[in-house]
Amino acid sequence: MNTKQSLEKLIDFPPSRYVLGRSSIADLFPPKRRCGIYVLHFTDGWYYVGQAIDVTRRYSQHCQNHDDIERISFKPFSAQNLNAHEQRVIAELERNGYKLRNVALVSIPYWESDFDALMSPSEQSEWLSNLNISNVKGKRVDHPELRQRYRKKFQRLEKLPFYQDIAQILREYVHKCIPSVVEGEMSFWCCTCLPHYNDPTVKIYSRINIYWQEVFTAFLVHGHGQPYFSFHLAHSLLTTQFGPRLSGLKTRYRSLEVTDHYYNPGGRDQCNLVIGGISETRRLLNDVNVLPAIREFNLRLSKKGACVFSRYHCLDLADKLIG
Repeated sequence: MNTKQSLEKLIDFPPSRYVLGRSSIADLFPPKRRCGIYVLHFTDGWYYVGQAIDVTRRYSQHCQNHDDIERISFKPFSAQNLNAHEQRVIAELERNGYKLRNVALVSIPYWESDFDALMSPSEQSEWLSNLNISNVKGKRVDHPELRQRYRKKFQRLEKLPFYQDIAQILREYVHKCIPSVVEGEMSFWCCTCLPHYNDPTVKIYSRINIYWQEVFTAFLVHGHGQPYFSFHLAHSLLTTQFGPRLSGLKTRYRSLEVTDHYYNPGGRDQCNLVIGGISETRRLLNDVNVLPAIREFNLRLSKKGACVFSRYHCLDLADKLIG
C-alpha cells in the first residue's frame, strides 16, 4: 500500500500537515497563498482531492461534515488552472491505487452504494465476468404521466428511417450492457426519445443515460446513408486488449473513430467510440474484447448514484428495448 509520504512525492506537493481535531487551519497558510489544490487524508486511509480559492475556508466547510480528517496536503495554483490540476491529481492518485471519497471525476467508486441494494457485489462480479448474463429480474415500473409526455415523440420516432434497426441495436445494448435492466429502469438508467441537439445536420434518435452522463447514443447525420452510434466506455480495459493506441481495435472496425471526448461524472478512465452502420455496430456489441469495457464503465456509473435524467425517460421506447 502506498504511504502518505509517497503521495506528496507522487503528485509533487509539499509535505502534508497534521490537522486532526482542528476546526481551522488559518495559521498554516498565508492569506495570499491559499488558492490551489488540496488533498484531505482521512483516518480510515481514504483521501479526497479538491480545489479552493481559499483552502482555509474550504477546510472549515469539510469539518462540518467530516470529523476524521487527519492530514492535509496543499499546493498553491492560479485560479485559472484549478480544473486541470485537480483532474491531474485525481487521475494520478487513482492510477496508483489510492481510494478517493470524491464522486465526480473519479473513475472507480469503491464505496457502498444504493445500487448494491438492487444488485449485490457478488452479482455485480458475476455480471462482469460472464458476458452471457443479462440481469432482467424484477418488475418494471410505470408512470402514466411520464409515458404520455413522450408518446408523440415516440410516434414520430417510429416513422423515421432505420427505426427498426436502431431500436434493435438499442435493445441489444440495454440487455448486454446495463447491469440491472428492469429494477434499475428510471432509477439508475433511462432512455430518451428524439432529444434536442444544437446541430441541425444531426438527428439524435435516442440516448441511454446512466448517473450524470450519456453512455450510448444513436443518431443520423444529414447526407450519410447509415446510422451512427456513440459509446462511452472504460479506456483502460480497451488498452489491455488492443494496446495503448488501440490500433488493433481500429484495424478490426474500419468505420470506427476513437475520440478523447469524456464527461467528468465518469472520470478520466473513459474514451468515446463512434461507429457507423448496423452490422458493424452489432459486431462491436458482441465483441468479447470490447463488451467488458462497456460493462465495467456502466457499472461504475451505476454505483455512483441515481440517474438524473429520469424525467426524460421514454417509457414507450423502453417497452421496445426491455421487451
